[in-house]
Amino acid sequence: MMEELKVKIFHTSDWHIGKLIGNVYMTEDQAFVLEQLYDHIKREKPDVVIIAGDLYDRGIPPVEAIELLDNALRTIVRDCATPVISLAGNHDSNERIGFASGLLAGSGLYMSGNLSAEIEPIVIADAYGSVHFYSIPFADVAVVRALFGDTSIKSHDDAMRAILSSITSRIDSSVRNVCIAHGYVVKCGDELEMSDSERPLSIGGTESIDAARFADFSYTALGHLHSPQKAGYDHVRYAGSLLKYSFSEVRQKKGITVVDMDGNGAVTTSFIELKPKRDVRIIKGNLKHLIAQETVKSANPDDYIQAILTDKGELIDPLASLRSVYPNILELKREERGAGEGGAVSDGIRNRSNTELFADFYDAMIGEKCPDEYLNGIKEIIAEAEREVLA
Repeated sequence: MMEELKVKIFHTSDWHIGKLIGNVYMTEDQAFVLEQLYDHIKREKPDVVIIAGDLYDRGIPPVEAIELLDNALRTIVRDCATPVISLAGNHDSNERIGFASGLLAGSGLYMSGNLSAEIEPIVIADAYGSVHFYSIPFADVAVVRALFGDTSIKSHDDAMRAILSSITSRIDSSVRNVCIAHGYVVKCGDELEMSDSERPLSIGGTESIDAARFADFSYTALGHLHSPQKAGYDHVRYAGSLLKYSFSEVRQKKGITVVDMDGNGAVTTSFIELKPKRDVRIIKGNLKHLIAQETVKSANPDDYIQAILTDKGELIDPLASLRSVYPNILELKREERGAGEGGAVSDGIRNRSNTELFADFYDAMIGEKCPDEYLNGIKEIIAEAEREVLA
């Protein structure tokens, strides 16, 4: 029996080309995983590659970022002979993403920059007919309100309602339809995994968009959230970011969401993980342990590191010591210790000695009883200070 033919979609998003973490540009790391993307495209031969917004990390990207994205799109469209559908996210400049889009579409590169009141479908044909892709670039609520002349549009959900109503009023239900959007889409009552590197979509108001609004589409390819996950429904999904872009993402897998769609529009999804050149990790322990050779050799020392030190007392330039074995350390923190029973330092303060107050303070900051040798030392310091005051 012949295997049923299906449309294969590579869903990616949030490339953030030109991302700066700490003082390190991620361009080299992004180029490394993009090479893997090209290899998977050549091997799997998808019918289309989607980039659901945030191609760049900022509206005016550095030259190296522009060159890398230009090379990536050229490689996929020309060398891999695979169409690309992409749109502007909230990190992008809509005008820059949409530049020359009409000309580029003829080569198989579909770039949606500025939002239009009437979004025309991008048509990809297969053995069963055609699939219509509706690409919705990110736009602020005020922009959508002005575009549709609707003063009732006051939230991102209102804005998406207006956009989708315009699309569904003209949609061809006899074909398979795919929506591509960038925003915070969630099913009522659900919680999605968030990351520190995701820029808020608005200041004040609500950002969430009801996932049920995408019911007319066989699949909805989302961008904005950096963790691969479904938005309430199996056919409404986030692909996640290309790499880990914050220490809140250390446990996340990054890669490509593969969507197989049959002739009736039913979809199945799978995931291809991309392996980074340098991982993003959090290490924790005392300084001596963290710089010990057996600890360093257990993982790649060139990874991007956040170190949490558990040492008590002062340390002499711990960052330099760590950087000697972890050259890409980006953050250094001291372990936060909870307050102990002595946390309420102000209770009975007038009736307590300076030594007792210090013991309470130590307990509150360190979370354990102050050692006797520390108390004896502070007694001598306090006594010396009092003698100097009286002298």
